[in-house]
Amino acid sequence: MKLLAALALLFAVGAAPPEPTPSPAPVAVSPAPTPIEMIDLRMVRMKISAGDLYSAESILEYHRAQKGEDAEYVLALAWLARGAVVLGDMKAAAKYAKAAREIALARLGTPPVYDGNAEALYALGSAIEVEAQLLAASGRKAEALELLDDESRALEKAPYNIRARLRKRRNQIELVGEKAPAFRSEDHVGAEFPGLAAMSGKPVVLFLWWESCGDCRMEAPALKKTVEKFAPRGVEFVAPTRFYGDDHPAEKAKIEKTWADAYQMPATIPVPISDEAMVRYGVSATPTFVFIDRQGVVRAYLPFRMTEERLAEQIEALLR
Repeated sequence: MKLLAALALLFAVGAAPPEPTPSPAPVAVSPAPTPIEMIDLRMVRMKISAGDLYSAESILEYHRAQKGEDAEYVLALAWLARGAVVLGDMKAAAKYAKAAREIALARLGTPPVYDGNAEALYALGSAIEVEAQLLAASGRKAEALELLDDESRALEKAPYNIRARLRKRRNQIELVGEKAPAFRSEDHVGAEFPGLAAMSGKPVVLFLWWESCGDCRMEAPALKKTVEKFAPRGVEFVAPTRFYGDDHPAEKAKIEKTWADAYQMPATIPVPISDEAMVRYGVSATPTFVFIDRQGVVRAYLPFRMTEERLAEQIEALLR
């Protein structure tokens, strides 16, 4: 009776029956550690742009430990060599240029195979450029030019871009103050190009471009205003380009359409289509500007985009 009374009292006050004892939770098993995710090698360029050569070196060192000296590695070696020059670390520049050259040549083989080896070809070109820059910076300008000439001859059958790059570097070392190189055109859009000699006595601005180049198209508004301002003052403008593919008729039509639609220039401005011009003026990067005085001497060689203000500064100097 006493037991029944106790049970009745317990449930009368609303107490819950005891919970069942839970089963032990399963112990979580951590997955096996995975390798650290590879850092995108574009970080090398970003670190160099920020003036941080040491971090860029460290990123590449880690990549090499994980993946070896692959195509990306040799490409990033070239970035380090070029970046070290910009940052003034000439010892590092020489070291990375030497390493990039050796690996690039090994990857290209003998005789060199250029197809499928874009990274090695870029690295080789960068190494040669840096070696020339180091020679010029140490007062050995003649040796720098000789190096570039020798390498250009050795690479005469290489793709266009590396040949133009070496010429661009040579131009940056020597072209300013020299007579503007003449060139022939294989074809043209708009007015026929009479040759630089026929423009003697007038300031000349060369705008070397490519119809598919985004930077060139973005230059169009500033260039148009510059032409409108300075052409009436006797400045001649010439816009050389080249064929980049094998279907020349189709490409010429594209050049003509782009020039008309994007640039909207006067029909009097010649657009010579000239592989010789683009190689001789080192147009590995478009646009490239060349400013030539009345005597036919190059006063500025600037292989990059420019604002309307910068363009005006260069042309006013020619007119003075």
